Amino acid sequence: MTSQSITVGRLFTVVVASRCDDARSELLKRACDSVRAMAADLDYSIIVVANGPRVSQTVLDSLATRPDVRVIRLRTGSYPLARRIGAEMADCEFLAFLDDDDELFPNTLERKVAFFREHPDIDVLVTDGVRVSGTTESRIFPPSELRNADLVKTMMHAGWSACSMTLRARNIDLSAFDAEFRHLEWTYAALQLARRYQFGYLDEPTYRYYEGTLNSLWKDADHCSAALDVWRRLSKTYAGTAYESTVRRRFGHACHIASWEFVGRGRVRDAWRLHIKSLGAPGGLAALPYSAKLLFASARGWFGAGMNGLDNSHVNPKRPNGGPAN
Repeated sequence: MTSQSITVGRLFTVVVASRCDDARSELLKRACDSVRAMAADLDYSIIVVANGPRVSQTVLDSLATRPDVRVIRLRTGSYPLARRIGAEMADCEFLAFLDDDDELFPNTLERKVAFFREHPDIDVLVTDGVRVSGTTESRIFPPSELRNADLVKTMMHAGWSACSMTLRARNIDLSAFDAEFRHLEWTYAALQLARRYQFGYLDEPTYRYYEGTLNSLWKDADHCSAALDVWRRLSKTYAGTAYESTVRRRFGHACHIASWEFVGRGRVRDAWRLHIKSLGAPGGLAALPYSAKLLFASARGWFGAGMNGLDNSHVNPKRPNGGPAN
């Protein structure tokens, strides 16, 4: 069977972006096996986009033995780009994504397809999942009694992974999947799509998301900078809508988190600028007590290390990618 015949006219295709190195081999196998179990007797295919310089020929040879898998080799090491290319190459009615270290639940494709058939106006289906952190498992979306009746508002506060969405592929402009984002790309893509397409929600878990250290991404400077960029962009996207205040509140929260990250990097002036932005966001006055902490950090930087210790942005004005413009 040729790779072309695998994806043409398929009912359902899952795109898996992976480094395809030896260290990911067993995880990738589990992910692919989970797609097969998810589909049961329904028509499906898998596109694995092997990206970056660490791709193992042994892994590629193993994938080549699977008639349900098509492999696309990408020299660039970029998960967002790999997913976008895989999605563009898929020829199917319904499209989904899966990280190589996560897995789909068995026999769940039939329910998704039934939902789409019952709701022909729905372009994107969101399903719940199970977050695995160590030995603890929990649902990703809040329970119905705590969830906002407005799905988009719920989406603005929920966690996201590659497994969260299934698309009616031929209806969707894939430009919403920005290949430049390396953090929070699923939050950005989902909310870009929600602004343009009809979403539906299936209140049952259909995937298992394996989390590392809880909230560890927030400790990453690049992630903080990306959060600023994502929520600033979404503030423009949702300006003048019923969701404007919610998005601005999320942007203010991102400013608050990034402000302390910048303190730790000696960029106190930037920290103050972000703190002021957070105070101006809806609900931002709740961060007012943080001002005292920031004053203490400023004084400590001034007296402990002089001007250079306080802020060297006048020497090196380059700000992190995604940081706020002056």
